[in-house]
Amino acid sequence: MAVARPLSPAAAIVLAWAGLALVNAGCIAARGLPNAGLRVRALTHLFDAGQLLFLGLVCALAVSAWQRFAPPRRLAPLALGLVAIVLAVAFLAADLDNFALRLVGSERAAIVSVLLAVALAQAVALAYLVGRRMARPRIRWLAVTTAVIAAIVNTRILPLDYPGVHAFLAWAAATLAAAALAGAPTPWRLQAASRRVAVAVLAILSVTTIAVDPGNAVRVELTRLDSALLAAHVPPWRAEVDNSQYGHIPIPDELAPWFAWSADAPPVAATEPPLLPPDAIVLFFTLDSMRSEVLQNPANRELLPTLHRWRDAGFYVPRAISPSTVTRFTLASLFTGLEVPQLRWARDSATQGSLVKEERPRVADLLTARGVTTVHVISQFELVNHVNKIGRGFSEEIEVPIRPGDRLAYAPAVMDAILTRLQQHGDGPLFLFTHFMDAHHPFDSGDRRGRVYARHVSELANIDRELARLDAWLGEAGLWSRTLVVVSADHGQAFGLHGVQHHGGPPYEEQCRVPLIAVSPAVPARASPCDLPLLDLSPTFLDLFGVEAPGWFVGRSLVPALRGEPPVCGRPVLSTTWDVFALLLPDGLKILDNRRKRTLEVYDLHADPRETQNLCDDDPAGCDARVGLLRRYLELHAALPAPR
Repeated sequence: MAVARPLSPAAAIVLAWAGLALVNAGCIAARGLPNAGLRVRALTHLFDAGQLLFLGLVCALAVSAWQRFAPPRRLAPLALGLVAIVLAVAFLAADLDNFALRLVGSERAAIVSVLLAVALAQAVALAYLVGRRMARPRIRWLAVTTAVIAAIVNTRILPLDYPGVHAFLAWAAATLAAAALAGAPTPWRLQAASRRVAVAVLAILSVTTIAVDPGNAVRVELTRLDSALLAAHVPPWRAEVDNSQYGHIPIPDELAPWFAWSADAPPVAATEPPLLPPDAIVLFFTLDSMRSEVLQNPANRELLPTLHRWRDAGFYVPRAISPSTVTRFTLASLFTGLEVPQLRWARDSATQGSLVKEERPRVADLLTARGVTTVHVISQFELVNHVNKIGRGFSEEIEVPIRPGDRLAYAPAVMDAILTRLQQHGDGPLFLFTHFMDAHHPFDSGDRRGRVYARHVSELANIDRELARLDAWLGEAGLWSRTLVVVSADHGQAFGLHGVQHHGGPPYEEQCRVPLIAVSPAVPARASPCDLPLLDLSPTFLDLFGVEAPGWFVGRSLVPALRGEPPVCGRPVLSTTWDVFALLLPDGLKILDNRRKRTLEVYDLHADPRETQNLCDDDPAGCDARVGLLRRYLELHAALPAPR
């Protein structure tokens, strides 16, 4: 009969991390990995489990060494806390940098992020103390259950970001379970030789998953999992990108003109004859998070009648390409006419997206200088000029007050401000911009019933009703004859595709594709025969008022297309977020280079519009050549990674 033997602290630690591996395996299986075949699925499970076991073995080795030298047991929490502080400063401070910037500004952000990391590191020591207090026969399983719940929650919060935070939460959960299990009676007893063999097998497996690169396909899947704790930190996978190796990649002749960007190019003259009268009114609206599918889905016509009516009456680009999946990046790009990574970003504001160092003029600067009244009706504090200089140059800024109990300035209040300002405007040209925030997550300002997508569309319907008010007022005031309304979005919105529930992530189609509408009596009804970049709006706004566009602008004026001529098709278009770059080619290929996670993806959008079959998996050489084309585009456009 087997004699019960207490579980050693080292064994308890390995068992706790193995439990984390089981939790992760369940989460990976539940997620489904829709883009992966059997081989990739198996390797994803293997590498994730092996890396967690590696962490468990490292912790067990440290505990065994501690016990061998036999310091006083009461010093264990102190030692654990000190180790946690060192690791927190190394891995957590970067995650907390954004929060610290918002909290105290740039001058003290570094100190505050370190202090926050030190404070959060104590969660590991606290978990140890709580676990030891619960290391009793009747309650230790409560600690284990709590640890399992914490591990599951860790896979659901802060999606696709904050890898250091996720790692520390997992460490705290494992520490809680291990501390409670240490000393628990076990009915098994391995001989010394068997223990050594088992430890050797686990060690070889775990070290292999650290030292060996599983390949791009597995890296892509692992880095989409917040529970894959080491995927963002494994040294062999994190080698710096060497752009010099791509200098030999040839640029196809048909694309060569679009790679030849120059900061010293001459200005581009305005189109003749002008599309609008000298006293033109141009109203530019961006709707937060409205992806292109919203206006392509027939089910939404009844909810969004104004947008659909304008879509059918004006120039419509069904699937325009946004410069970024982050609001301030997109608007900064549109107001400067440059790609997001071409801009001179500073990290000295509460929004960590400041253009205070960007001296090149904004669209509003150029219009104001030519006598156009430029008005920015502001619904979000980040867009105020003094915060980050993105909206610099407007002759007027109207901050819409937030009503008591509201999170932000919603569409009715914003439209009230717009109509009031239009009523005050007399003769002369006017350019007015506003960004409607209503449809931003958490989708609680419209219909709160039903699925998240339905709630999102109901918020867009709130904006649509306000656009109907504007439509009616322009008709009653007799101003439609001199007015052009442009409606688009800052970015799209994901609802579970590619493991993302919101936006701001890699520029997959659901996040980088938005609708674009331009409606006016001067614009004939037609749809664009090709996808176009939103960056075309920058020279378009200048052109509408007879102002020449700087030669460095990346986009091309849409005024000829608004008049009825063919738009400029056949261009490569860049979309970015943080340090992830996507280049969309005219032949339907889309190249994604995730500099942060060192993953590469290429999709054929004609054959695979949902981006499920990564061509890099079956054609590494072809993938390398295409990624080289993207990197040459960045190089020739003097583009650097966006701020992080």
